[in-house]
Amino acid sequence: RDSAEKAIAATNNWNFDKAHALKVNSYVDLVRTMAHPETYTPQPARPLTTVPGLYAWLKDAQFRDQFVVRHGRDTEVFWAEAGGTPELVYGGEREKAAGQGRFWCDQYVAWSKTGAYLLTYHRQGVALWGGPNFEKVARLAHHGVALAHFSNTDRYLVTYSYPQVPGDGPGHVVVWDVERSISVQQQVALRSWPVEPYGKGNYFKWSHDDKYIAVGKSAYLRNPQAAQAAMDESGGGGGLPGHQKQVSMGGVGGDGVMDDVEGQISVFEVPSMELLDRKSIRAEGLRGWDWCPKSNLLAYWAPEKQQQPARVVLVELPSKKEVRRKPLFHVEDCALTWQNEGEYLCAKVTHKKRQSKKKVSLELFRIKEAGIALEMVELDPTPVQDFAWEPAGHRFALLHGEDAHPFTVSFYSMLQPVTGQKEVTLLHRLESPKARTVNKLLWSPNGSIIVLANLTEGSTLEFYDVDTQSSLAKRDDLSRIDYLKWDPSGRYLTDAIQQPMGNSYYKYSYDNGFRVWTFQGTLIAHIEKPQFYMFQWRPRPPSLLTAEQQRKVKKDLRKYERRFDKEDREKEMNKKREEWRRKGARRAEFRSFYARRREEMMARKEELIALQKGYDDEDPDNYEVRVVTRRMVPLGEPEMAGQ
Repeated sequence: RDSAEKAIAATNNWNFDKAHALKVNSYVDLVRTMAHPETYTPQPARPLTTVPGLYAWLKDAQFRDQFVVRHGRDTEVFWAEAGGTPELVYGGEREKAAGQGRFWCDQYVAWSKTGAYLLTYHRQGVALWGGPNFEKVARLAHHGVALAHFSNTDRYLVTYSYPQVPGDGPGHVVVWDVERSISVQQQVALRSWPVEPYGKGNYFKWSHDDKYIAVGKSAYLRNPQAAQAAMDESGGGGGLPGHQKQVSMGGVGGDGVMDDVEGQISVFEVPSMELLDRKSIRAEGLRGWDWCPKSNLLAYWAPEKQQQPARVVLVELPSKKEVRRKPLFHVEDCALTWQNEGEYLCAKVTHKKRQSKKKVSLELFRIKEAGIALEMVELDPTPVQDFAWEPAGHRFALLHGEDAHPFTVSFYSMLQPVTGQKEVTLLHRLESPKARTVNKLLWSPNGSIIVLANLTEGSTLEFYDVDTQSSLAKRDDLSRIDYLKWDPSGRYLTDAIQQPMGNSYYKYSYDNGFRVWTFQGTLIAHIEKPQFYMFQWRPRPPSLLTAEQQRKVKKDLRKYERRFDKEDREKEMNKKREEWRRKGARRAEFRSFYARRREEMMARKEELIALQKGYDDEDPDNYEVRVVTRRMVPLGEPEMAGQ
């Protein structure tokens, strides 16, 4: 059966030419079709199922955010509180009440892109939960599922399974229609592929509007280590030794299009899952690619090969028109990073060594400019450790320097600060003696504030205000941090110490838990859990406000500060009153218990005295009280020496 599936995957939808394609079906499908009755019998219509309150948490009167944690055998969702202690929303109480040792989830969990669903992993597949009480809304069967990715609007889901041991069978990639699966209460799979032609870790990616799903295919993406080793042996060229521009019959992919051994990007239309224009985008030597976050534009890069230079290419869909190409020379590596609003694209290019040092340059594309304008920034011959765009802004931060020295943090703007002209400008640098021991840059979702983090055994966090060029707070000597994330509102930052699930080795169980900081660097919560596996903020859907409206809200924010401060004070006082009420109730309960027990004792007093042969241990006349006063004088004082 496995051989039949591979044969179908290799030959189905084979293109003879633009107008003709080969369709291949299994014999099982043929038998099922022949056995189908000739008389049509309509099926009774099923009532459509809707899930109320998928976004109910957004209506919280206190504008709080939620997060999920996994520790021990518990999965818990909390409200983030300004006062520090989180408030539990749901912790699998229904499942625990069912008994038989049941728990909500025994593996990892993940939020959907807009926060509508919580996905839980199980051996048989995945389950989706939603609504105010986290009811199960769908179950999607995919045995051995290891990973799942939601589309950008949460309408679709991709699941991946990989064979763990020989004999498990081939791994598969399955695309699901989440909305239809919930509505008709059936599992609606749009399409599946075997993992093998694409390689483990080579993931399908969604366009911003979920109209397309795409996957890159090349020798490098299928097996990066083997491809890199082959390139090193051949002198560092962009392709594998002996590879020519050819099409091999043995490389037919599951989409029915012949694999170009040099590389291609296959784009599928959703929900039909048909290959766009019935052919893939040729991308010879493909090494990396990604979608624009706000438009149907994709960018990819490929290294040098023979006499052809390396290049960064931008392709518009659905026309597949190449709208921009940038040739690059003497390239060793390239990393593509989109700004979250899709206005800019940065290609961080590492050039080959010259005079024992590597040169690094930034190729900056202005996507919304006519012809996609391009600027280049050449950096000192030092490695770039990290690059980060400011969310919804025009600035970016660079972390660069040698490993043996503190790194320099540089801040640039795509606009000239004074004139507003479209020109890349260096704003300022944090360099010696202000250089930091940093290896991670993390902007707040609101911009302006950036965290300069050193994520090592002795981690540090510095909250830096780029507008005022000042440090808000610095926290040193923190335990090893392996998770660092802002909440969607930009009010809080969370760091966590997590251990791999299923590993109880003491190295991974020390100081586990999470901390919550305000954006000014104030610690408001520190919760330790001995077996802590994960922390994840619940995402928010995209704002319905325009960029101009958001800027106006931020500008007028001070008008609302007094109201917010008053609400925070009232909330804090209410919490204190509730705490006082609880303590008063416990005090009254204890006093009532004490009085009741004393009454019982007094009612039996005569009996107790008789048992003690007439002795009443509460009668003061039965005691002799002596008062003894002693004066303590330290040794060696003069008045003692003469006595």
